[in-house]
Amino acid sequence: MNPGTRLPLVVAAVVVVAVIAGTFILRRGEAPGPADVPQSTAAAAADPVAQAPAPANRNARPARASGESLEQQVATQLDRRVESRAQHAARTRELREQSAARYASEQVDPAWAPQKESQLTGIASNEAFAQAGAKPTSLSVDCRSSMCRVDGAFETRSQAEDWVMMYMSSVGGTMPNSIVSRTQAEDGSTRVEIYGRAR
Repeated sequence: MNPGTRLPLVVAAVVVVAVIAGTFILRRGEAPGPADVPQSTAAAAADPVAQAPAPANRNARPARASGESLEQQVATQLDRRVESRAQHAARTRELREQSAARYASEQVDPAWAPQKESQLTGIASNEAFAQAGAKPTSLSVDCRSSMCRVDGAFETRSQAEDWVMMYMSSVGGTMPNSIVSRTQAEDGSTRVEIYGRAR
């Protein structure tokens, strides 16, 4: 080969080698290999839980709103519960009074009332009530033209509560809109009064 033509080939080969070497060096600088990954990053990649930052102080209590102490928060919650119960009791009283007034204002429908009274009394006479120990000592059912009143007496409050739960679930659509009130005597006996729209 002519020495004049060999020189351009050598120069071209040197340029190609330089380009390849430069590219390799640049790529290595942009994307570090596994040996270049810091130990903390490698541990985080291996364990996803490790990615969550640890709290500064594990024994620190959660921050409380408005700087209240735990005792103040508990007292606030108790006050809210008492207030909520009082509001519920007031609403129940109001609904009972409205239902009782509507019941008292109605005339008796002789074609409808006796049949409805018999139906509601029959539900209360179910043997399941006696087997559950939730049978009233006395029970009266009185219906007018759309409203009915059920009045029962029980030896204990727990019997009354069991009876109310069983009776109201048994009545179902027979008396869908009802309001139940309970009155407990000093001896523990309880009276249950139910006003309901049965028509």
